[in-house]
Amino acid sequence: MYTDNAFVIVHFGDKKKYLELEIYLSLMIRQNSTFDIVYLYSINDTPIAFVNIMKKYCNYTFSYDDKGITYDIQFKSYYEHFNTLRTCNFLFAYKLTQYKKICLIESDCIILKNIDDLFLLKSPSIMLYFGDKHNQITNNKFAINHDNILDDCSSCSKTNGGVLLFKPSIKKYHKAIRKIKSVINSNCIFPNETLFLLNYKSVYNLPFKYNLIKSAVNIHFYKFFNIDRSFLSIIHINSTTFKHIDIIRDNYLHNIQSELYHFILFFKTQYYDKYNTKISSILSYL
Repeated sequence: MYTDNAFVIVHFGDKKKYLELEIYLSLMIRQNSTFDIVYLYSINDTPIAFVNIMKKYCNYTFSYDDKGITYDIQFKSYYEHFNTLRTCNFLFAYKLTQYKKICLIESDCIILKNIDDLFLLKSPSIMLYFGDKHNQITNNKFAINHDNILDDCSSCSKTNGGVLLFKPSIKKYHKAIRKIKSVINSNCIFPNETLFLLNYKSVYNLPFKYNLIKSAVNIHFYKFFNIDRSFLSIIHINSTTFKHIDIIRDNYLHNIQSELYHFILFFKTQYYDKYNTKISSILSYL
């Protein structure tokens, strides 16, 4: 029986590094939520062994076919280690109409506390860099100007798509399928973020407490609002090849001279130290 809402992890590819991040993310969500966890995976390049592993950590696993949509599509990716176009596979989550709302979380996030209150926010929500910085603490509504949204998407993005909150809709799914063509033609630097905006006339800002990106942590961004760490719910280790697991495993944590240290230490003590032996053993058979 499905819960009203669900957290969704979208997977593609056969790299064990991402599977490991997804296992830890599932553990963090499960400890901090009462809602379902759904694992969406591409049938084109996800090893069945990955799916069988994730069945143990998620409530449901569902496949999608991205061939001709993001898979085997010519696209100049901003990152060399994976094709950023495939982050647009969030669009397949629109088909999860058994849920009222879904929250897609990228695997390089650290969950700090219960996040069920995410579903109390207005949707569709994505963290925006629009307007005054004070807007980034609110769930305010912003109109999307579709006339110029593609003009500079090849060099910058006005959002961060690490956490997305939206209502499933077959109509929105088909609209995203149509809109992705212009995203490809414009060679958007972060195509999923542009596609999300193109799919709506207006969106709500996702308060940064649910998606505090790495660079914002490093400049103590949340101190701008006179709040402490307990206010934050999700830290996003974005825009780096070296994620929190790499930092711990490479014994690099002691070299971090910023607030990020405290959040990675939290992950280490609460999750990595407890589960690393078991997860490493699971991954060793792949």
